[in-house]
Amino acid sequence: MDSRTYTIVDILLGAAREKFSGDYTDVPKIRVFWHNTMFLFFSSINHQRLLDVSDLEFDEMQALGLMPKYLSDFYDSERKLLDKYVNMAMVEYFSNENSVNDCRQEFLNVELDFTNGELSLLVDKVSRDNTGSYYTPKKLAEEIVKKVFHERTFEKRKDYKIADFSCGGGEFFLAIMDYLKVQRGIDYRYSVRWFYGVDIDPIALQICIVNLLQYADRHEWKTIISHFTFGNPLLISDREYNEEEKNHLFAMRRLYSVGLGMPENFFETFYDVVVGNPPWEKIRFEERKFFKGIVNDISDISQKNVRDAEVKKLKDTWFAVYDWRNKVCEEYSQMTATKYRHCRIKNAVAGELNTYSLFTELAYNMLSDNGFLALIVKSTLVTAPVHQKLWSTFLSDKSVRGVYLFDNKNKIFSIDSRERFIVFVAEKERREFFEFATGLREPEMLCHVKSIMLAAEDLAVINPFTSTIPNVSNNDEISFLKEAHSRFMLFSDVYSKCHFGRLIHLTAHAASIDKYASMNNVPIYEGKFIEQYDARYATFRGMPDSKKYANKASAIKIDVTENSRKELPECRYFVHKELWDKYLHQYGKEYSLCWRSLTSPTNKRTMLAMILPTCPTCQSIQMLQTESEEELILLLALFNSIPFDYFVRIKMPGLDLTQNVIKQIPVPDEKDYTKIIEFNGKKDTLKRHILSYTISILKEESRLSNLVSRFEGWIYEVERLEMSEKQKMIDLLFKEAYHLDDVTYKNILLTFPKY
Repeated sequence: MDSRTYTIVDILLGAAREKFSGDYTDVPKIRVFWHNTMFLFFSSINHQRLLDVSDLEFDEMQALGLMPKYLSDFYDSERKLLDKYVNMAMVEYFSNENSVNDCRQEFLNVELDFTNGELSLLVDKVSRDNTGSYYTPKKLAEEIVKKVFHERTFEKRKDYKIADFSCGGGEFFLAIMDYLKVQRGIDYRYSVRWFYGVDIDPIALQICIVNLLQYADRHEWKTIISHFTFGNPLLISDREYNEEEKNHLFAMRRLYSVGLGMPENFFETFYDVVVGNPPWEKIRFEERKFFKGIVNDISDISQKNVRDAEVKKLKDTWFAVYDWRNKVCEEYSQMTATKYRHCRIKNAVAGELNTYSLFTELAYNMLSDNGFLALIVKSTLVTAPVHQKLWSTFLSDKSVRGVYLFDNKNKIFSIDSRERFIVFVAEKERREFFEFATGLREPEMLCHVKSIMLAAEDLAVINPFTSTIPNVSNNDEISFLKEAHSRFMLFSDVYSKCHFGRLIHLTAHAASIDKYASMNNVPIYEGKFIEQYDARYATFRGMPDSKKYANKASAIKIDVTENSRKELPECRYFVHKELWDKYLHQYGKEYSLCWRSLTSPTNKRTMLAMILPTCPTCQSIQMLQTESEEELILLLALFNSIPFDYFVRIKMPGLDLTQNVIKQIPVPDEKDYTKIIEFNGKKDTLKRHILSYTISILKEESRLSNLVSRFEGWIYEVERLEMSEKQKMIDLLFKEAYHLDDVTYKNILLTFPKY
């Protein structure tokens, strides 16, 4: 966090400390005071920016509708205290060149910390994540506007409606004004009247309005201000809520309370253009994040059933926090696919709700007949099966105009560099093809990158179950996929009798899970224990509980001992035998092919698979069983091969390698494996070569000795090679199975730089 901003926040914290004089038990009351203090501070900045007045008198701001009356009343009731701290913070703010937009974002990186009976600051981004407040970089907004506006006609004599339903500080509006001024000769004082905005953060909304008013004629101010609404457009309110009620809800992180919703008549307006960078969050109650900085002992508990027991105790020990938690939890519980209802949102309601898909459908359904939208959203909108219904609707309506896929490696946004996002452009006019480009890393690339034209029919070939776009890094990979699908059948067709599964869920089955072994439970295998051809990769042996059960705990890599044998992993969770016996009826085969579910296309290898004697596995592992043990071993080799891993990388929509990804991958079939080749001095079928090398690796795992022994006499002995060399031999054999030429295979290898 910026040190200057932290200094300002720390100054403002002094007001809360003095106000509550060491009694910090009423968390809701303090949070509301804190929000009002920050709102007053930013109102003071905006007051000075707009009216060039430095004193803390807000009559004109209130009269304009820029500042709610309740906030003015709050200031009057605490004038002496607030004058002291707000003025100090203002001096600090204006002593440096600060961007008010950046300052607001930085404020959202700080939370109040109520632990140890003190009131202090905690550098954390819970509020920023909840509101999705990652403002659009100016350059990105400018390039998007340049890309999507150049074919459109705008005239200053007309009244357009240009909306942003998560407008933040208004970067898109400012970029549009500049573009229309330079490219169309439309003066700011005309275009500034065309904007309509919504935001769930009243402070950001005020900043946005003031940013625009500085370009407007003063007699237009009230009209422009009336175009902006504080609230959550994903919700419909059940009655009229006043500004104080809505600010109270925002201060308490009750972002999905109907009190922050919009009146139903709001959704009767249609817009010529909708732009924006809506939040990218999954709508779920993150209880551990909620309690961080309030009751850390609860926040640190990973097991839900144990955490629930501690939460219940708060009813007697800290009712204010207990009651607040229950209200937030209940509001989130209404944001599910079965309960959620909205007059403009239908097809995005699937699975676990995501804000960006809901906003995208809302934006599209509020376009006028000739309208268009341009949104920055997560790439999973067009790559993940969970959004298939919405994406298929866009494809069938032929409304997609452009999909431009960025990765965040150069940190366009201050989030995980592995994150991928798209600029999504759609319109009401029907078009057979849409423009597609990938591999973008800088905003400037948007208008200059090489693109291709795609149609819905192309996607139906590449991903026939979902018609989603693969996670390709360049346009040539699209062509490669189309060719591969024309030559090979899908996994789901070749291996139609595979029985897929995920077994034990650490949260859903929490009541049947223990932390320590007993006669009545069975150890649970985790994804961390698996590498390629290795089910003894890591262990929790010797780790203290504080690290073993920490959020996102890391296991310790297991080293080879003197006798070249690895120890068995030590598990940290154990499932009751009663529950496990129920699963054995469904998954009764002796052996299972298991792979890490949580993985990434940027890892050294993405698919990490190994055969295990059937045992309890948690959600970080996916598994399958087959009728044929020969098929099981062949699939292990296929899964761990470079060609298959390459398909996984460009087909996997996120970080979860699910069965749906596997089922849509093109694979060799029986006739490809019957081809006879000479390989490493031996002439045989591809299948026998592959099985011979794979079983030579599996001989190292004593738990698979019975499985391996069944193939003696059928396979040939492989010369003594290091495991890594054997794996590379298997990769070359699958190069043959997939009929890859040397150039294509070399290009695939280049996508595995650590190979």
